[in-house]
Amino acid sequence: MSQPNSAKSAGVTLLTAAVAAVTAGLCCIGPLLYLLFGISAAGFAGLAKLEFLRIPMIVISLGLLARGFWRLYISKRLWCTGRLTLGQMRLLYWLALPFMLLILFYPTVVGWFYEVFE
Repeated sequence: MSQPNSAKSAGVTLLTAAVAAVTAGLCCIGPLLYLLFGISAAGFAGLAKLEFLRIPMIVISLGLLARGFWRLYISKRLWCTGRLTLGQMRLLYWLALPFMLLILFYPTVVGWFYEVFE
C-alpha cells in the first residue's frame, strides 16, 4: 500500500469508528433528546427497535479505534502524506477519542451522572 493510500486508510478507519459510535447510540437518542431539550420523544419511539445494533456497533467502533491506535503508535509503516503529518493525525485521534467514547457510552454516562448529582 502506498503512503497516500495508507494515510487515507487511517482516516477512513477513524471516520468508520465515528459512524459506528453514532449508530450504536441511535436506539437511545429519543430519551436523550427528551432530557436535553424537553421535546416529546413520541416521534423517536421507532428508534428503540435499533437496540439490537448497539452491542455489535460498540464492538466494531472499539475495534476500529484500537486499529487506529495501532496504526498511529505501533505500526512500523512509514506515515507520509502531503496534507497531515503523523503528529497532526495523533492529535486528531486524541481529540476525537473522548467524543466518540461519550457517544458510545452516553446511556451509561447519563445514568451515572443523574445518580451522582441527584
